[in-house]
Amino acid sequence: MPQVENPPLPEFELVIRPRSVVSLGDLADVWRYRELLWSLAMRDVSVRYKQAVLGVTWALLQPVLQMFIFTILFNRMAGIHADAGIPYQLFCLSGLVVWTLFANGLNHASESLVANSNVISKVYFPRLVIPLAAVVTAMVDFAVAFAMVLVLIPIFGERYHLSALLTLPIAMLSALCAASLGLWASAINLQFRDVRYALPFFIQLLIFLTPVFYPASLVPERWRSLFHLNPMVAVVESFRAALFGQPIPFGQLGVATLTILAVALGGFIYFRRMEHTFADRV
Repeated sequence: MPQVENPPLPEFELVIRPRSVVSLGDLADVWRYRELLWSLAMRDVSVRYKQAVLGVTWALLQPVLQMFIFTILFNRMAGIHADAGIPYQLFCLSGLVVWTLFANGLNHASESLVANSNVISKVYFPRLVIPLAAVVTAMVDFAVAFAMVLVLIPIFGERYHLSALLTLPIAMLSALCAASLGLWASAINLQFRDVRYALPFFIQLLIFLTPVFYPASLVPERWRSLFHLNPMVAVVESFRAALFGQPIPFGQLGVATLTILAVALGGFIYFRRMEHTFADRV
């Protein structure tokens, strides 16, 4: 029986390369893995409160306790009052709720790659899913705390306003800001673990540069331009204005949105460039 010769090998080399640094295909991959994103977020929520006696109540205690401390220190002792006659407790709590969404989202996202090192080194999926899932976890806490604020509004003698419907898209900007910085922080944290020590200190300082417990009108006019370089200034002010039916600073909010998108694009590019090293660094 005649022997069949093996076919000659093709005279070319197949090279598999990643997509370009910025590609809509990467966002499509995240959408295809949206169930994994949700599963990771719900796992983090479950693990966080599984053995906690108070459970999800911790999502309420953090802003409430901060509100009491800020009320005593800044309202009673320092004489800082809210704009437009809003009770200071509601003024402070509304700012804390949207600020906590940003702070917790950024903090969780920065540690997300390290916390999921066992998964990164074994299974393929878009690594972008991990920091985004951490921000979704913070959004769950925000939903609980925001519901509490809505309950307290009539208790403090305030009325609901139709503009309050805008608070949710404005809160999404806070989450997007956390995700944007979280992409940078999570990727850098794999290379320099100092991030886990420096970031909480940065967040603690940033709250004093954001009108959470004081109105922006207290900032001197000559410092306003520098003050508004922080996009969370416009986010917090707009969130509070929408909630209490005050004029929303759409101009400042638009500039803040563009700033957040620019940071998000830069973070996305850096994250994608470093992604191939994640499995070796975790």
